[in-house]
Amino acid sequence: MAGRVWLLRDESGRLDTAAGIAGVMDGTPGPEESLRGDVLIRLGRGDLPSSLRLGQAAEAWIWNERAEHVASLGNEETARRLRREGFVTALPAGRPSEGRATASGTNTGRTFTNRTVIGRGTASWPSAAYERETRRDRDRAPRSSVLGGGFDPIGSSGFFRVCVFGLDTALVDPLPVDFRRPLELERRLARASARALYALGLDSGTVGWRVGRGGRLGAIVSLSPWIEERGEEWPELLRERLKRFADSWSREARQPVRVRLGADPEFVLLSPAGKVVPASRYLPKRGSAGCDAMRVGGTLRWPLAELRPEPAEEPRELATSIRRLLALAAGRTAGAAVRFRAGAAPVRGLPLGGHLHVSGAALTGERLRALDNAVALPLRLLEPPEANRRRPRYGSLGDYRSKSHGGFEYRTPPSWLVSPTLTRGTLALAKLASEHSRELAADRPLDDDRMRDAFYGGDRRSLLEGAERVYRLIRSTSSYSLYQEDIDPIFKAIRENRHWDETTDLRKKWRIPYAAGPD
Repeated sequence: MAGRVWLLRDESGRLDTAAGIAGVMDGTPGPEESLRGDVLIRLGRGDLPSSLRLGQAAEAWIWNERAEHVASLGNEETARRLRREGFVTALPAGRPSEGRATASGTNTGRTFTNRTVIGRGTASWPSAAYERETRRDRDRAPRSSVLGGGFDPIGSSGFFRVCVFGLDTALVDPLPVDFRRPLELERRLARASARALYALGLDSGTVGWRVGRGGRLGAIVSLSPWIEERGEEWPELLRERLKRFADSWSREARQPVRVRLGADPEFVLLSPAGKVVPASRYLPKRGSAGCDAMRVGGTLRWPLAELRPEPAEEPRELATSIRRLLALAAGRTAGAAVRFRAGAAPVRGLPLGGHLHVSGAALTGERLRALDNAVALPLRLLEPPEANRRRPRYGSLGDYRSKSHGGFEYRTPPSWLVSPTLTRGTLALAKLASEHSRELAADRPLDDDRMRDAFYGGDRRSLLEGAERVYRLIRSTSSYSLYQEDIDPIFKAIRENRHWDETTDLRKKWRIPYAAGPD
């Protein structure tokens, strides 16, 4: 019977929490069990049974299947991979990355008691060698980390261990009560830790952070593919989330997944001289065709235009709403000497997003990986070469946010408003990837770390080979025939080595009337 969730026992026996949870099988499947459509969850140490390694679980999703591989990487390679994805690291040189997260970020065996407030002298401070390693990583890393700013080891004030289960469940230990905005920091640590594990091909684990006094500067100081559980809170939280995951997985196994798509793509207004015109000059801050805020030099400004169509089940219906809102925005700027530009970075230093909202399906690592391979990879080949400058701060793989109303936001794509063809194709690929993530798991090029290097480094030859593999799998899904008319032009353009044009007024492509000016 497909749709079961198995919790494999770890060698310590500390994570045996599945007993009595409906839909969760406690223990290892027998050698004769059919596991097609099942999930096998590994949270703690312990070898996979030989029957599973030899193909019994070929059509199942094995959480943390790459755990041993990640544990064997060593800190230098682990740090390289994390820095590529936009993280700042301070992993001790020459030591294995896998191990218990401790106060100093090394594998000394010293741990914190659960929920003890640290800082103010209770944590072990880095050694001189650790400081040198941290400075080296800081110099190599981007000036901003996933916590919001560059990491500086001088004056660091706290260490946190984050246990992660999936993409939306984490326990931050201790709570950051000494920081100005503790709930915000807890949320950001949880999401950043899940992303770090995801970037290494993991579904759960433990990440150690050292965070600066302001709470916006942080570096990863330890990482383990295993959940280093502590105290009484985690088992109860894990049981509750296991049940929720089992319910959603079983539901999706019983009936076809049908998602609703939403979006909030951005564009920018430019003067004839090429200067950014604040969108707030013409568009309201709220509403379906409004503007988006960002901080410039510490001041809140509203430079970007943003469309917020109503979600729809069908991509073309959503694309029609987007065109209507573009026409609305054009009407509000009627007579103004402005041009509408979209894409990844039509203005240097001002990257644009084409965030996609998915509801009606659970946020899982498998679904996020399907979106990365079926949406982000093709778009990466179509964007202009200079668009890669925005990475890794913007446009990194696996960028997401859970939404309080349910569903999630996929934040990796740039603004695909450049043309209706690109818009319809992107929405169709997002729909198909969200609904067929299980089938697309059969061949995900970006699971290969060399392909991730190609994604960030711009190795077009490797990316083309990966896109062909994705396209082949997409064509095998039952939904392809429904969206073929919109999907095929995307891959045709890729084969023809074409890139979208970020220099022309997007209203022209959308056939929205406007007073033509210098372009």
